[in-house]
Amino acid sequence: MVSKLLKEHRAPSDNFGGLRLIAAILVIFGHSYPLTGAQVTGYLGNPISTLAVKIFFVISGYLISESWTRDPDVIRYFWRRALRIFPGLVVLVAISVFIVGPVFSKLSLGEYFSANETWRYLDNIVLLPNYFLPGLFGGNVYPNAVNGSLWTLPVEFAMYIATPLVLVFFRSTFSIGAFAFFLSFVAVCFTRVWVPASVPVFWGTNLINALEMAPYFFWGAFYKKCEKNYNCFNLQISLVAIVILPLLAIDWAVSEIIALIVVPYVTLSLGNAQLPRLGFFDRFGDLSYGTYLYGFLVQQIVASLFPLSNHWSNFLISVVPSLFLAVLSWHLVEKRFLKLKPSSMERREMEKTAPA
Repeated sequence: MVSKLLKEHRAPSDNFGGLRLIAAILVIFGHSYPLTGAQVTGYLGNPISTLAVKIFFVISGYLISESWTRDPDVIRYFWRRALRIFPGLVVLVAISVFIVGPVFSKLSLGEYFSANETWRYLDNIVLLPNYFLPGLFGGNVYPNAVNGSLWTLPVEFAMYIATPLVLVFFRSTFSIGAFAFFLSFVAVCFTRVWVPASVPVFWGTNLINALEMAPYFFWGAFYKKCEKNYNCFNLQISLVAIVILPLLAIDWAVSEIIALIVVPYVTLSLGNAQLPRLGFFDRFGDLSYGTYLYGFLVQQIVASLFPLSNHWSNFLISVVPSLFLAVLSWHLVEKRFLKLKPSSMERREMEKTAPA
């Protein structure tokens, strides 16, 4: 019995670790365009970086909904989420303020540390986005922004808050799918058809951008529920969809509708497919979050040091140090705090009491 419980606590074999890392690298590649002034390219009306973020949200919805379903205890659920998102973020923000800022700011140390903007940047620790440090990156092609990737973190945490509410209220596969469809309809309306002239902002977050990401998260949750009763995923169908459906994208709104169909299905089909090569990335640790956190900051440093670099050189120079920092973040910070997750403590307790 104990061995069965221990087996159930182990993570399933899948490709999601590799997919998340690829998505994080795609975010860096996508950001290399605006950070060097290159013309942005994309797929289905989405810049590459935005598309990669949507892949993140699909995977997150798929996995987080399972976490809640497996253990619907509010305190343990949010403790797990906090342990995943905050330790790495706190270290990143501290490095940005107390190391990168003093080194790269055009201001003196006295001016830098006496500026309100310096201390306001610490608001990022509580997921209140602040993108500027005084005297930093003002001469870059994409000026002043220290870490433009941080806007997604409060949106992600909002999805964490919404997940228990949605899954308690919508219990069936159909109702979760209907909710995801409703969110998709609203998102397409307000991000592609009737875009507000004045962007609503809450907690430092562009609510239109947040609305654009929300359906992807809950399509992930829908497919997690759906797969319990149906064989949902087919890699061959996914590959055909990638090629054929974009041909129907006659305008910006239709492109997003197709993206809402293609991105979740293809992402989760790849994640559940038997592709052993993607598992190769897992031996280095879960590097996706650290790569995502540090990528933009590293790219701005590279753009500051090499102002004439094109988007390819910015990407290629930035990706290696971003991965290196992600390795350090995982092994020195993230992994250590994740050992405090309730599931880890429960597993150790069961191992102690298991008969020899």
